[in-house]
Amino acid sequence: MTRHSIILAGLLFTAIPGVAFAQSYEAELDPTPFDATARDIVIGSIGDVSATLSGDTLTVTGKFSDLTSPASAAQLRTGLAKGVPGDAISTLMVSHGQKGTVSGTVKLTPAQIAALNKQSIYVRIDSEKAPDGNLQGWLEPAGERNN
Repeated sequence: MTRHSIILAGLLFTAIPGVAFAQSYEAELDPTPFDATARDIVIGSIGDVSATLSGDTLTVTGKFSDLTSPASAAQLRTGLAKGVPGDAISTLMVSHGQKGTVSGTVKLTPAQIAALNKQSIYVRIDSEKAPDGNLQGWLEPAGERNN
């Protein structure tokens, strides 16, 4: 195949409507910010999630452990910037235990995709003893997480 043919084939492939390239994201779930009264409730909890954006559909899967009380809810949320808490944009399915899984599929708006690319979309897991957040983690492009 000539160089010209390769370039033409690449242009045709990217111009085909409905063809979406998947982007991968990941997050480490850490305890939410806490004060002295909530320290013992959230400290020690841990988890991780991965997500794939295909077109405008984000699919999230992950696991968590070491909660001091059963998980009660999980959401995909967006803030003004990475590390800034914000509002829920969708609920996620979560195991109602001290360890388990979190998952869900969410159709994102163009503004939410832009927020994802700015790393201001995050996953939060609530628990019975920490109903305003037990674990949270901001989604970053896969492979860019600080370990």
